[in-house]
Amino acid sequence: MAGRGTPFKGFLAAGVLIVAGASLAASAAAQSSQRRPPATTSADQPDPLSEVAFYRLTQRARQGEITAAAAVGELRRRGIGFDVTDATLARARQLGAPEELLTALIEADLQRASGPRPTARPRPTNAIPSGALPPAPRPTAPAPADRPPADEAASPAEATDSEANEAARLRRLPLIEQARFYALRSADDIPDFIVTQTIRRSTRDELGRWRMRDVLETEVRVEGGRERVKLQAINGRPTSQRFEEVGGATSVGDFSGQLSAPFLPTTNASFSEVRRERYRGRVCRVYDFVVPQANSGYTLTVRLSDGRPQRIQVGYEGSLWIDEETKRIVRIEHAATNIPPGFPMSQVESAVDYDWVTILGKRYWMPKTAETIQVSDAYRQAFRNVSEFRDYRKFEGDIKIIED
Repeated sequence: MAGRGTPFKGFLAAGVLIVAGASLAASAAAQSSQRRPPATTSADQPDPLSEVAFYRLTQRARQGEITAAAAVGELRRRGIGFDVTDATLARARQLGAPEELLTALIEADLQRASGPRPTARPRPTNAIPSGALPPAPRPTAPAPADRPPADEAASPAEATDSEANEAARLRRLPLIEQARFYALRSADDIPDFIVTQTIRRSTRDELGRWRMRDVLETEVRVEGGRERVKLQAINGRPTSQRFEEVGGATSVGDFSGQLSAPFLPTTNASFSEVRRERYRGRVCRVYDFVVPQANSGYTLTVRLSDGRPQRIQVGYEGSLWIDEETKRIVRIEHAATNIPPGFPMSQVESAVDYDWVTILGKRYWMPKTAETIQVSDAYRQAFRNVSEFRDYRKFEGDIKIIED
């Protein structure tokens, strides 16, 4: 993947294959809803965990005295009475804290009652990004963690105290944890909407050159986190053919699923910072990540000649670009791993670029373009799909949408 020093590769891609990315998206939507800790209102709530008590809880979970789920439950029930810093998270990881316990710790820190915060800032991480660095910015007042463009910035009077406190707490966390927060929030906040998708599909010839096969125009409806795709035109001509019957390589799951899935506690993903660079005019940190097969929820599907589907669950690894200013993921790439020998699909890679879109006056972080490359060594076929998303809109009526 690009995070490992190479561009998004023009690999071979597979012919009559379907990537069931919807399984990944559905898993993301279902599991993200489980990450919110239950509210507690009891007057008998026990004292919050001290930092030492949290480390002891971590050790008990690592040594098998209690399950990870039980440790998370205790942390959510008691809350915490200390500040979560880079050093806290590093120490917890050294002690073998399960990923779901770390996520619960960050959530507990974000939900603490507002109050005076220490003036000392957490120590910076030890990771030093490689590559050429952009010029150092001139000293300015700290910006909100997710500042909108200047023409849409809210006035100070519009910001609530809770939002200000949340932003202040977020800025105390490592960049990867801030990106986790916004990725999971995007999955939770995604509305029911319709978007027009143009898919340019290519095949690779014997000389390794990509040749345009066709152009599909579809209407994608996302309702309750689930995608439904309606084929509207092929090569500019209206059609009544179903999207599932069009043949070739298709993909779904480009919306909340790919963005949030690596950050779900159940995936047990590992992240490592590899460099700092400019991407689409933004100063970004690039992280590599790995999601093991057992936890991925990522499914590949091949429809055989008799119409029967053949499915497998695979792992995946990739890279993501995090905007240092907004803490949002502007690009994510991933490649399937652990594909067994003999499976008709031998390679699958995808990349999605994200940006702001405005639907009914509210801004959402959504895909703008996507690329999927699929490979079938067995059938010596190669497909590449390049998608563009435009005209995001709500279900109700014919509404004019302004895109950023």
